[in-house]
Amino acid sequence: MRASLSNTACPPRSSGAVWARYCRGSPNRFGSISPRSMRATGQVNSNVNTVIIKWTVFLADHPLGEDQRNVKIIASLCDKRSRQHFLDEKPACVVPGTNSELQIVGSSEFHFLPAGRKFIFHLQLKGADLLLQLDAETPSVSEGVKPFLAKQLPAYMWPTYVGEEHQLGEWLSECPEDTVWTTAPVSDRLMQSLWSNACFTLPSPGSPIVACPNPISRYCLDLTKGCPWLRSKKVRRHKNDFYLTVDADYTGSFWACEETHRLSGKGTWITRELVDALDRCRNDKTDLKVYSIELWEKDGDKLAAAIMALSVGDVFHDYTTATMIRDTRSAGAILTKVVGYLLAECGFTLWYWGFKNPYMAEYDGKFGGMQLENKREFWPKWRRALLGVDGEGQPYPKPQSFKQFVLSKCGAGDGKLYLDTLQ
Repeated sequence: MRASLSNTACPPRSSGAVWARYCRGSPNRFGSISPRSMRATGQVNSNVNTVIIKWTVFLADHPLGEDQRNVKIIASLCDKRSRQHFLDEKPACVVPGTNSELQIVGSSEFHFLPAGRKFIFHLQLKGADLLLQLDAETPSVSEGVKPFLAKQLPAYMWPTYVGEEHQLGEWLSECPEDTVWTTAPVSDRLMQSLWSNACFTLPSPGSPIVACPNPISRYCLDLTKGCPWLRSKKVRRHKNDFYLTVDADYTGSFWACEETHRLSGKGTWITRELVDALDRCRNDKTDLKVYSIELWEKDGDKLAAAIMALSVGDVFHDYTTATMIRDTRSAGAILTKVVGYLLAECGFTLWYWGFKNPYMAEYDGKFGGMQLENKREFWPKWRRALLGVDGEGQPYPKPQSFKQFVLSKCGAGDGKLYLDTLQ
């Protein structure tokens, strides 16, 4: 994860240090330093905005009692130009190594760094002398971005860039901005990695830049509160007018959303490449599930509203909604209430909506609406869903298959869930 930022200036070089400089295009080299009975080695890897150091601390002739096996590692990275000092403190465990030596093995990751900078890395055990001092460097541009585009991009954009060279993970929750970005065309591998790590992709037709929302504050509905979904006035008054399907026509529903957005003057980020990539993901047998949920008007089988969504474990995330039939019945609101009921019944615990918009205020309170801080509140829930384990590492129950759950409620066996059958 991203290290914290300190105003502390870079400490001076240690005269006994052996430096390992990251050289672009050449193999990484190792550096080590041996104060007293401890020594350490480290390997530096970096890209345009990330520095990762894999290190090993050797504790030769340094027997430890059981109460001393857990120590704290203090790693720091200092920008030589700005003198900003990034800290990464973490607990570590001493384990037996080769030749009866005790070892501490780990890594320190620093993300969202400025491009084209040189850094000094320091490693030490809390309360001990400096163990390791290395040089690191971020290239000025990403090799994954086409040269003609890379030269035009301003320096301030590079810290939030994500590309094929990144191993995406929970460190994205430390992003200092609400959006990360990549460049088109985006591979299926990178898109699915972004979606799996709670970042959606918003391409812009004709633009080489693909924005990837990563909100610092995320609006979510708590599905465990027993909300009165079906007691909504709109649902009770008009449930006889509609039926619901899941994946009845994924691409057709997606393009209907695109047309609705475009004709309403809101623009569109829905492109052929994105529709096809999500459809391929939908047909893959992975833990990342993709859906279209359609609400149809009984009279004439007209598409009234749609929710396009994905899910990881027990967290559901819709990436767009659209209301095609606009009248006093509020088909979009009806679909939202019914889906909320079905998700809760199915075993989902959280419904993630993205940035909070004014109309969402209706869902605060009785429908479980809340804003979650990305790192501290949202990501622990997303991590649990992604890994299928709770905070103690114990298996966490998964919800039922949403599509199969809906089909089980379709009495006629035609895939149509008539709202007036819901209680």
